[in-house]
Amino acid sequence: MHITLDGEQWQLSDNTSLMEALAAISDRAQAQHRIVTSLTIGGKAISDRDLVPAFLNQVGQGLGPIAAVSQSLHAIVTDARQAIIRFAGQLYADGQVLLAPLRSGTGQVGSIDAWLGRLADYTEMLEAGHKQGVAGLSSATLLPWIQELLAARSCSDPVRVADLLEYELLPRLTDATVAA
Repeated sequence: MHITLDGEQWQLSDNTSLMEALAAISDRAQAQHRIVTSLTIGGKAISDRDLVPAFLNQVGQGLGPIAAVSQSLHAIVTDARQAIIRFAGQLYADGQVLLAPLRSGTGQVGSIDAWLGRLADYTEMLEAGHKQGVAGLSSATLLPWIQELLAARSCSDPVRVADLLEYELLPRLTDATVAA
C-alpha cells in the first residue's frame, strides 16, 4: 500500500487494515504537530462520514494509494480567527437578549445555560489559539468574569447575572479577540 503525507512517501503491507494505515498517517502528522485535513484513497476524496467500521476494517490491497495532506494547528487556528471573531459577535448579541428577562424577573438564571455552553466553546477556541501563538486570541480577560457569572448563577441571583453579563463579560468578548 503506497502512502503519501505532505509529499513524504512510504509503503505498508497490502495486508494492513485501512484503520492501521490511517493511524500511521495520523501518528506521523501528530509527530510534526500537524493535523490531517484531507484524505484520498484510490483517488477518491474521503470524509469523516466515510470512516465507518466496515470501511476501516478493509485491508489495503486493491484500495489504491492513500494521499493525505496536513496542516499545522497554528495555521488552522489562524485561518479560523475571523470565524472566532464572528462567533464572539454572535455571543455578544445573544447575551444582550438575555439581559431584559433577567432584569425584569421574567427570566430564570438557568436561561443562560445554553449561552454558557457556547461561551465554553468560544473560550476553548481562544485557548487553542493562544496555545498556538495566534495573535489576538486569549481568554485571560474572560475567565475571572466567567467564574463570577457561574457563582451568581449558582446563587440564583438574576440581577447579579445580568450585571455581570452586561458590564463585565459581554464587553470583554470582543476584547478577547482583538487584543494583540
